[in-house]
Amino acid sequence: MLAHSSVKSASPGFFFTSLAMLVFLVVPAWGQAPGQAPPLQSETPSQTDSRPAPAPTPQQPPKTDSRPAPAPAPQQPPNAGSPSTHAPTSQRSPTRGGHPAETNPGLTPHGSGNGPAIFAAIGAAAAVPIIGGIVAHHNASPEKLSHDGPQVPKEFNMNDFGIKGLVYPNWPVVLDFMIDSPGSVQVDIVAGKLRYRATIHNDPNRRGYAIVRLPANFGTKLQSAVYQVRSIPIAGANTPAPRLRTYGLGAGERAVGSVAIDQLTFQPATIHPKANEFADYGFHAHSAFDGVRAEFIFTTLYNGSMLVQKDQEEQLSPIPEGERARGTWKGQGSMPGQHMLQIRAWRGFKNGGDWVVAWSPDIVDVVK
Repeated sequence: MLAHSSVKSASPGFFFTSLAMLVFLVVPAWGQAPGQAPPLQSETPSQTDSRPAPAPTPQQPPKTDSRPAPAPAPQQPPNAGSPSTHAPTSQRSPTRGGHPAETNPGLTPHGSGNGPAIFAAIGAAAAVPIIGGIVAHHNASPEKLSHDGPQVPKEFNMNDFGIKGLVYPNWPVVLDFMIDSPGSVQVDIVAGKLRYRATIHNDPNRRGYAIVRLPANFGTKLQSAVYQVRSIPIAGANTPAPRLRTYGLGAGERAVGSVAIDQLTFQPATIHPKANEFADYGFHAHSAFDGVRAEFIFTTLYNGSMLVQKDQEEQLSPIPEGERARGTWKGQGSMPGQHMLQIRAWRGFKNGGDWVVAWSPDIVDVVK
């Protein structure tokens, strides 16, 4: 059984002026694990920045010294054709952690000669269907994801990419993103026979977010999942899918509120490594994370899409809650061209399994 939701993301500007709507519809698709209760519909009232967001329903956070607490007992599933409704349990306030909500859309990378090769590598990897059987056969076991964190492809197209990460029943999932033309973003979360889909709408060229909560009957324990993010065109319109720019994706109580790793900075706009010039980077952590990686990824614009290829990475120390981390990147030995900062942060099994991947709006051009 496929749970389908339609989410209106709030688009933060200087004030939050956009409407937010989540609509979850239960429709037949993909099949369902034996005995698996169908998820419930969900609908959220509209809100603007002139009214405070509804207070979230208290949730029991995962224990910091043991495996996550058991998920709440699922409600009685609705009869076919008469689904029940409930209020959402997670909302984002205009400010969090002492700073305004993120609004910087960043710069769009220019094209480069590397585009065709990266596009070909992405196409070869896409030959194996992610939403099909890959979840059952991939090597990202829950133990590996707990130790090494969420797995991001070495090359990917921001219009359509998948991340392997842990998932748990009733977890919130957050997406921070921007599209450049009318359309939507579709998020599919697949764990074995469990499937969940959210369709997220947002005004073009405005950075926005969406928070959805998985059903309480989405499995019974921490397990591996694929989070597939793709842009889709307006239904029935003869227009292409919009170009997607993702700034953050996270799952788990301690990864969501906004995106628990935010305020990414990566400056200056250009460096010459041979002249011993370097880039400064930084980010803010709303939660404590056991594992943190700073990764510097080459980016280029090709065929209207943002393509990404991993270049270099640095292992960072565990980061405490509220920390503003800073570092420098010399760029020596890196690919010439434009780079973004990618931060992966996660909590191991004992601390709940929550995880975040965040990308900088800033771009640094490495000139050889």
